[in-house]
Amino acid sequence: MNIGTQVRLVGIPDDLPSTPDLPTKAVFAQCVGHEFVVAGLNDLGMAELIVESVTGRTGETIWVEPEFLEILS
Repeated sequence: MNIGTQVRLVGIPDDLPSTPDLPTKAVFAQCVGHEFVVAGLNDLGMAELIVESVTGRTGETIWVEPEFLEILS
C-alpha cells in the first residue's frame, strides 16, 4: 500500500476511544464500506484517510491499520 492507493474501509478496531469531544468509533462506523485514497502513511504502517466526504466535516481524517482496509487499486 502506498500514498494514492484506493482502499475500502472494511472494519473497525475494537479498542477505539470514543468520547463526546472525540467520537472516533462513530466516525469509523460511518466510514465502513466507503472508498478512500490513502493520503499518508506513518512509521507504524497506518494509513491516513481523508473522510470529510462521508462525515461532512472539512479536513477530517482517520488513521487506520492496514488489516481494516481492502486494497482496490
